Amino acid sequence: MTADPNNPRYWASQWYSTKFAEEPWPGGWYWYDNDYNWNGPFDSEHDADAALQEYRSNESEISEQRRRARSQFALHYHPLSPHSQKVLVAIFEKNIRFEPHIVDLRDAGAREEYQKLYPMGQVPLIVLNHGPVIPESSIIVEYMDELGGPRMISEYPDVARKIRFKDRFMDLYLIDSVATLLIERNKPQKDRDSAAIETAEYRAGAVYEFLDHEVRRQTWANGEEFSLSDCTAAAALGYAAEVVPYRKHPNVVAYAKRLADRPSVQRMHAQASAYMEKSGGKD
Repeated sequence: MTADPNNPRYWASQWYSTKFAEEPWPGGWYWYDNDYNWNGPFDSEHDADAALQEYRSNESEISEQRRRARSQFALHYHPLSPHSQKVLVAIFEKNIRFEPHIVDLRDAGAREEYQKLYPMGQVPLIVLNHGPVIPESSIIVEYMDELGGPRMISEYPDVARKIRFKDRFMDLYLIDSVATLLIERNKPQKDRDSAAIETAEYRAGAVYEFLDHEVRRQTWANGEEFSLSDCTAAAALGYAAEVVPYRKHPNVVAYAKRLADRPSVQRMHAQASAYMEKSGGKD
């Protein structure tokens, strides 16, 4: 990432609080470096400026190896979570360095500890180097667009709107439908909610119809540029193939194959496979 040309971007932090974490920033003055790591606190703007100028004068001496080793944030996630997988694909597309923290929310102790960081108890979540947390997969990907690399959300408003729509469309009507079907089908026949199953199957089918039309003449969900929508589709279609198959939609089948061949998606699946192997296939 290239530093903001208006840097020093001082933050006169007198109080920075969140109900989701302890106070991360004492009062003082801060500035950020080229990797968006915040530095401080300093007692005055003058002291912050002096430290920033010293950093700039020595910046060329920082080895490239040291830069590459520095994580840009900590990622709390689970390799089998589709929302986590969406974020992983975007991370691998951008080649972002991160500190991984796998969270098993089925473990009561792990869940309780994680809820101290984020009471909603959902993954993924990123924790920035200077303290604040960013939850929700789509918001995380949007934040990462500020860190450089290929954009996952277009800078053009109309294209960005379409990308966000398809992301939400697949999140709400495909990923959630697959989850509903998995839950209901694991119940005894007499306890299954037939209305929920019918709704989930209808919604998944509607997504396939829409997506089959959208990708009939283009490589990716929004054209020829890989985007957030494709990150979501990669996670969604991977699970949906067995739960609510899309083989009757040839354009979706071809699109899913293109996604599966994408290096970032292969890396995401490799993480999931490695976790399954390590856990003995119990997930």
